[in-house]
Parts: sequence; structure tokens; C-alpha cells
Amino acid sequence: MVGTWKIANMEPCGLPEAVATAFSQVTTNMVGARYIPVLYCGEQLVNGMNYMIICKQILVTNPPVEHIVAMVINCNNNVSSIISIEQIV
Repeated sequence: MVGTWKIANMEPCGLPEAVATAFSQVTTNMVGARYIPVLYCGEQLVNGMNYMIICKQILVTNPPVEHIVAMVINCNNNVSSIISIEQIV
């Protein structure tokens, strides 16, 4: 389609253990989209710990639609939640 980005083939990146656990907790039961971590950006100490991950987002549509997003996950007392998902491309 004219004007839309064709997202490059991206390989999943390895995440540190704590980040991988939090990512798995927040994405396992998501409906409507699948997320593949492609770049671990870092962490921010706040009320718990925030982790930022750049992900390839694949929306469950026909045909599937792909985006690149920045996902921020907060992990506090072993409870993980998504703070934000912002589309980059």
C-alpha cells in the first residue's frame, strides 16, 4: 500500500532475566497483538523499576499489520504492568 512502511525482518533480542520475566508476564495473555522484543533500551528506577523495550508489534488483522513500538513495563513487588506502548513506525 502506498505511503505505508514495510517493516524490515527483525530478529528477537535477548532480554536480561528480570526483563524477560516481566515481558512474558505482561504479553502472554494479550489479545489482538503479538510483540517481539528487538531492542532492550534500559531501566529506570521509580516506584519499582521501569524497563523500555523496542518491539515489533504484529496486529491480528487480515492481513496482519506491523509496527515498531516502544513498550515501557513497570515491575514493582514482582507485579508487572504495561505503562505505555507508543508507536514509532
